[in-house]
Amino acid sequence: MSTPISASRSLVALLLAGACASTQAPPGFTALFDGTLGRATIENGGTFTIENGVLRAEGSEGWLRFPGEFRDARLRIELRFTTDNGDSGVFLRAVPDRAFARGWPNRSYQVQLLNPRAGGTLPPGGSVFRHGMPNGETALDREALDRAFTGTGEWQVLEIELEGTDLAVRLNGTVVTRASGIEDVAGAIGIQSETSAVEFRRIELQEIERR
Repeated sequence: MSTPISASRSLVALLLAGACASTQAPPGFTALFDGTLGRATIENGGTFTIENGVLRAEGSEGWLRFPGEFRDARLRIELRFTTDNGDSGVFLRAVPDRAFARGWPNRSYQVQLLNPRAGGTLPPGGSVFRHGMPNGETALDREALDRAFTGTGEWQVLEIELEGTDLAVRLNGTVVTRASGIEDVAGAIGIQSETSAVEFRRIELQEIERR
């Protein structure tokens, strides 16, 4: 028996409504990346392109800086590695007065976004770099990272929570990193451009109110 046209149209409308709702930020979060660069700025020659609502970071230098400065916040990011050596990073509390290395912010924290399957000597995704910042403790659970990672070419959900002097990183709901001794300053948030492509389809922020 064929489906009435009116019923078919109603079903299509419901599906479209559901698709639109799924692209909205969760309650309490705002979109830093909404499918366009918006007011974000490309710093020091970074290579960033957008196709079909997906942000692609590649090239060997620079970073994408989102407007505003933030202290305590939760970030929710959906990303995927297009190759096994995909490499990028998330800059937090960046207060740069100059650039270092290949145009990256010299005073910042970086959550590493290196494909866990890359191998080599560099720390994998979820690691924390302290560029020009005080030393502190960082504990990366490599076994948990490998269990949580679903593979090259698959979308991953990365969550970063930064509050006071503590930082936690979750991959697909699993805690993979905890760090302490983070300098309690306000600074910019950004995405690193480094060598091999990493793609992003959602970057969302929730500021945490001070107790």
